[in-house]
Amino acid sequence: MVVEDRSHDNKMVFSETTYRRISRILYELNTRLKATLTIFADMNGYPIDYSGDTKNININTLTAVAVGSFSASNEMSRMISGEHNFEHVLHEGTRRNVYMCNVSNDYVMVLVFGRAVPVGFVRLLTHTAVSKLSQYLDSLKMQNRNVSRFIDSHFRSQLNHELDQAFGF
Repeated sequence: MVVEDRSHDNKMVFSETTYRRISRILYELNTRLKATLTIFADMNGYPIDYSGDTKNININTLTAVAVGSFSASNEMSRMISGEHNFEHVLHEGTRRNVYMCNVSNDYVMVLVFGRAVPVGFVRLLTHTAVSKLSQYLDSLKMQNRNVSRFIDSHFRSQLNHELDQAFGF
């Protein structure tokens, strides 16, 4: 599956291998936490992948609302302390909690889990998963930039050559 990252007006295409790697990390996190649902989404609220029970849940709506809430929290952070964002946001419910965290500045992880799961355990395992994802996504961004630079310079060189030939230089 190819997924385009459109957050912050950047476009990054996820290959099937990248998508599978993200899926594996989500699945492992969801399983270890015995979470109800784990979602990886871009900052526009588009769910890239998820793991867990989605019965009776509209994944697109939940993700959009969660990312909106995360963005609102980040704006409060900016207003209060001048920080650009809160890295973690926790909503505690009577039966379930929602934990959200920033992934590589362009993505967000959303976890829905029962009250019996300790929040510290959620933070610890999520931190590990986010570190893996961030490191992987940052290296992909760097590769994409290098490829773009190469293609741009190669295209420019070829275009100059063709124009020179067309005008007899």
